[in-house]
Amino acid sequence: MHIAALTMVHNEPLWAPIWARHYAAQLGPEHCYMIDHGTTDRSLDALPAPIRIEPIERAPLDEAWRATFIASRAHTLLQTYDAVIHTDADELLIPDPAHWPSLRAWAGSKPPATVTAVGLDVQHIPNEEPRLDPDQPIADQRRWLRFSAAMCKPVFTQRPIQWSPGFHSASAPLVLAGLVLLHFRYADLDAGLHRLARTRAQSFADPHTGQHQRVSGPDFTAMIQAIAQLPRRDIPIDPARAPLRPWLTQLFQDRLHREHELYKLDLSRAGNELWSGRSLLEALSV
Repeated sequence: MHIAALTMVHNEPLWAPIWARHYAAQLGPEHCYMIDHGTTDRSLDALPAPIRIEPIERAPLDEAWRATFIASRAHTLLQTYDAVIHTDADELLIPDPAHWPSLRAWAGSKPPATVTAVGLDVQHIPNEEPRLDPDQPIADQRRWLRFSAAMCKPVFTQRPIQWSPGFHSASAPLVLAGLVLLHFRYADLDAGLHRLARTRAQSFADPHTGQHQRVSGPDFTAMIQAIAQLPRRDIPIDPARAPLRPWLTQLFQDRLHREHELYKLDLSRAGNELWSGRSLLEALSV
């Protein structure tokens, strides 16, 4: 199966290169498409060739417009590719390593037309783990994961779809079929604080949206520290078994009353404990 990876970035000095390295290793750099929404920090200068960088003019951030733009770009790519993967720059997609060694191998299993990933936040434990070094394997630096319904996103499609703002839902059924999305917003306290300083300063098309991108530094730090105090379980993360299975069952139950809503999931659902994610983190190409 011929697959393209697609994202949009604006001044992502840590995550844009990591995104590029991961998907280039999984799919080939020539199949990786990065929409550059007015980057000014030169963070895209050293990406591995031939990553395809497509510049567009910078405008105030509008998540509804962004979802529509990406859907249109994905539709265009589907004219020459069998499928498109879309994630944000701080989201790395892997197949369940217990069954497939790579995204290409997973795609060879004839997956459904549109697939939603199981979403897990990579959690920094600031008192125990150092600052993330992008030049070292992530699996050697981070261990703990937390379930996140908001990160259970429709990320793989073989047909045109329309995403909701934030890419949390789409015009497609909820199908889980072996993909895992690792989300890195909370994977490093210092990086998170620097990114928030950038996003608080940017313009928004609607001043009432994007509040999660304008959290104060002290509030973000307190959140990271609080999550780091959750109970920890050193247990395999298997979608077919507890402790993950009940959370996935809840995803489908939540959809029963949200057929006509913008977001088909309860985005507030998040794990009440941390799980050891060594095998998943080792499946990354970074």
